[in-house]
This record gives sequence, C-alpha cells and structure tokens, in this order.
Amino acid sequence: MYELYKEADHKQMITIKRPEGMAKDSFKKWWFDHAMKLKSLPGLKWYTVLFSLETSPFGPPAFDGFEELWFGSMKELKDAYNTYIMQNELENIRKHGFDVPALFQAAWLVENIVTMKGYNRIPDKEGMVRLTGICKLPPTMQKKDLKDWFYQHADRVINDEGYMIVPGIRWYTHSFTIDHSPFGPAPFYGVGENWWDNLEAMKEDFDGEIMKSQLDDREEAIDTVDPSYFQGIWADEYIIDIPRA
Repeated sequence: MYELYKEADHKQMITIKRPEGMAKDSFKKWWFDHAMKLKSLPGLKWYTVLFSLETSPFGPPAFDGFEELWFGSMKELKDAYNTYIMQNELENIRKHGFDVPALFQAAWLVENIVTMKGYNRIPDKEGMVRLTGICKLPPTMQKKDLKDWFYQHADRVINDEGYMIVPGIRWYTHSFTIDHSPFGPAPFYGVGENWWDNLEAMKEDFDGEIMKSQLDDREEAIDTVDPSYFQGIWADEYIIDIPRA
C-alpha cells in the first residue's frame, strides 16, 4: 500500500485565528512582516503564507491564516527551530497573544506527495488557492487507520493510468504529524492539501460530482464521529521569496 506516496519534505505548520478586535489588514501586515524575518532561516526550501477565505463549503474557517515552512530533513528543521530568528519570531507570536490554545495550532509534519502524472514539482504560480483539510485522530481510529483513510481518499481520484480526475487540481499532498516536537502533542494528525490555479476553478470542481463524492467520503469517515475532528479551509496562497545561495 501507499504506492501513490512519494515522501518529500519535513515542514512546520502554524495556524492562527485572528483575535477579536484585530483588523484583517493589521493581521496580514503582521504576518508578512513576520515572514520577512523567517525567510532567512537556514535550510528553508519553500515558504508559503495563506489567508483563509470566509466562504467555503466547510462553513466559517477554524482559523484565519497559516504558514508552512518546508525543509529537506528533520535535522534542518530542528536546526532552523533552534536559531535566534525562529525563537525571536515565536516570542513575537507570544507577544501578540496569538499562542493561546483557542487561537493557535502548531505541528511538525512529514509530507507525502500524492503522485499524479503531469505534475512533477510544487506549483510556484502566484495567486493560487488551496484546499487544506486538517484531521484530528478520531477515538475510533489508530494513526494507521487515519493514514489508510487519507490514502484511499486520494486513490479515489487518481485513475488507473495515474492521472488526477478532478480537472482543476494541480498538486496534492498528505502530511502526517511527528509525535515529538517542541510545540508539544500535535493538535491534529493528518493534513490533506490540493492546489488550484484560481478560486473560479476550485468552485467549478466543488460543484461537480467527484468532489461531492469526496466530501461524502470524509463525512462518513470523520464527521460522523464528531464534526470538530475536521477543519476545512479554502485559502489564498502567498509564496514567500526566500534568499538563494
């Protein structure tokens, strides 16, 4: 099993819900200022900041923004975490009060690319949108059970020739949290992500029968246990231009 998976990078993911009273523009400005500092982390391969869209089939977003920092190995991720840059920015998060449990989630993850013919590298086109689905581990499942479910969920939309059957999807990954990280126990276990060129293409696919079937599959496996075990987000993606040697 897991023939579709190609293990890729290690990454750090942080989600933040905007505090009451903080304007959206101020929240975005803070995040971009924060990103301008983090982008100099040693070993950083790829960095994206995303802001949740208010309208999606999943209802109000569970958080307003998130960032993903990709590294080529666990050692590089650990080394970057221990730098002054990272520690200073984590203090920045605390100083703004973003790190309270009601607002903040953080985890280290191992990423698996769901291989699809025609797509060999992460998209770097500006203005793309992303579907991110975050799953906690239901009490009815072991970690392997949830990983198996994620895998079959992807397998449903890859045909026998290896092509994605949802027309607009440009990239697909599944990431699973690492048991031990400096952030403590991970608040979730699995993260599935799809990329589209734009919001119109995403909406068109979500109106189709294939994506409706995928939503039904998730509801039957996860939401019937407890809807809070799933967080679905549509988000605008901003690629941070990191320094190159």
